[in-house]
Amino acid sequence: MIIHHEQRKYKIRALLDTGCSLMLMNQETVKRLRIKQLHKKKPIRIENYTGEVVGGAGMYETEPIRLQHRSHYTIERFNITPMDPEIDIFLPFEWIDKDAPQGP
Repeated sequence: MIIHHEQRKYKIRALLDTGCSLMLMNQETVKRLRIKQLHKKKPIRIENYTGEVVGGAGMYETEPIRLQHRSHYTIERFNITPMDPEIDIFLPFEWIDKDAPQGP
């Protein structure tokens, strides 16, 4: 997938996850792409797949970001969280249902 940010395009690694319920972005990706972090007025609790609270997550979100998959575009806000360095974003089932990926 591609993120459009400040007149540039960045290839990112996305995980389409039916078990995920939030739009998530890796905090290291946020730093690397210099995406503005917005402090949430009301922090949220973010848990990993085993139900453990993820430390350092749920306090910040990204500014609206243009996300591209082939010729399909959406504008999204992501909750910022520490995560596996091999993944830049998690897309939840609701996104998959609403913005189904396009075939080859």
